[in-house]
Amino acid sequence: MSKNNDRQGNNHHQNNNSSRKQRSNTLTKLNNILPAPIELNNGESLENHKANHKAHITDVRIGDYHQIKGDYGLSYIVWQIKITINDLDFSSIILYKRYNDLLNFYNELKQKYNNRPQNNNRIINDLENDIDDIIDINNNNLNIIIPNLPPKDSLSFDRFIVSKNWLEERRKGLQWFLSSVLLDPILQNDPIVKKFVLDK
Repeated sequence: MSKNNDRQGNNHHQNNNSSRKQRSNTLTKLNNILPAPIELNNGESLENHKANHKAHITDVRIGDYHQIKGDYGLSYIVWQIKITINDLDFSSIILYKRYNDLLNFYNELKQKYNNRPQNNNRIINDLENDIDDIIDINNNNLNIIIPNLPPKDSLSFDRFIVSKNWLEERRKGLQWFLSSVLLDPILQNDPIVKKFVLDK
């Protein structure tokens, strides 16, 4: 009986050794094969694709406004902003920003590129922008133009909420401003824009 057990044990030991050798040979063969470079459907390598197709903003939409109850019972409006990256709907960023957030963003850009923050007086703003346009034309510096935001209105909050037409006009103005800035290929890479988009 013990001889039988010894034989079975030896057979088992030999089987284990041979399967280990087979696995070792298979792994050695696999390690000798170099991985084929990944090619995308147009024949472009992955490295070239990454270099040629950096993530960029392809669409900006101002959605609905939301009334938020703030401190001390005061209410304010936030705007929903949907930013689409590389035309992929699943690659979108949804932001909620107050008008003051947009005004600060505008003023930072204006200070960097045109050296003049927005004034709340519409007439002065228009005159300053006309002067900026003349200066830009004379300096041949037409690369970056920061469009105006819709003006901050001094409507009371109750009147503001009732006036759906006024809200729609503001939404259109914000849409124009953000589309002009965020879809500009130069401005997309500006740290001010990246901070605005990524700071929720």
